[in-house]
Amino acid sequence: MADWKYKTSDTRPVYPVEVKSSGRGKIAWLGWIIAAAALLYFMSPWIARAFLELSRGANESAYYDLLSDFMGEAELLTLPTHTPLPTYTPAPTYTPFPTYTPVPTATSTPTPTPVPPAFIIQQLETQAQLVVVKKELTRRSFHVGVNDGLCSHGGDFTAQGVIEAGIDFDKVDEDSVAYDSRTQTYTLKLPAPEFTSCRIEYIRLVKNSFSMCNPDWDRARTLAEVQVMKEFVADSLEDGLIDDAAERTELILGEFVRTITGKRVTVTFEEQRGAPKRDASCRPRALGGWRYSSSKNLWEK
Repeated sequence: MADWKYKTSDTRPVYPVEVKSSGRGKIAWLGWIIAAAALLYFMSPWIARAFLELSRGANESAYYDLLSDFMGEAELLTLPTHTPLPTYTPAPTYTPFPTYTPVPTATSTPTPTPVPPAFIIQQLETQAQLVVVKKELTRRSFHVGVNDGLCSHGGDFTAQGVIEAGIDFDKVDEDSVAYDSRTQTYTLKLPAPEFTSCRIEYIRLVKNSFSMCNPDWDRARTLAEVQVMKEFVADSLEDGLIDDAAERTELILGEFVRTITGKRVTVTFEEQRGAPKRDASCRPRALGGWRYSSSKNLWEK
């Protein structure tokens, strides 16, 4: 309905003017726009989620690309990573079990033929020098007195000698080697160790006594060699030279036979009766009927 207004200050007649309501209509439309925007604002999360679900279904990689454009770095890191489906691995093919092979029947091992004793003895002879033990001895200023009546005399000598001990390989024969097939053991039965060699390497007169005659100092020197040799042999026996020879022989010959036969070896020695045997060089004798008296420490006829 049109509103009519009158002017009272003017005496002239006022004609009515119609006022249109276009301003209210604009306000109404503005309200509807604001309401629609608010509705879109509140519904934007659901709309965005629906849009993202449609994008994810169409292209999953594009879905994560789109999220990375709108989300912060911290939120993007919390999103689950895309895990591709495992590839198909076919089941292993069936492998049949190997066919059964019967265990071979046991066969008796032939007994090895023992090494002949003759061959062992022949090889042992090559080790003769290795089983010899030696000892060097020295005597300084030992007195040698010669009872020659009015021409008796004496002198002091210095001597050095070497005493050797071992076994006599001439006594080793095939009977010295025995083999026990039950225990597979070789047994060496060897002669008892003995003094195999003795020699004086140096002797000298260092002091002689006064005599009215012209003494035979060469004879005194020979008597001195006999005298000191007996002392050297006695000292070697006391120092265990014979025992050392037995230990060395057992060690070397036993190991040698064990090497060439591949079997166990036992070494035994003949029983030692009395004093050990001595080579002729280890028991010299004075010529001319001279005899040494140990109680008087004097050579006399």
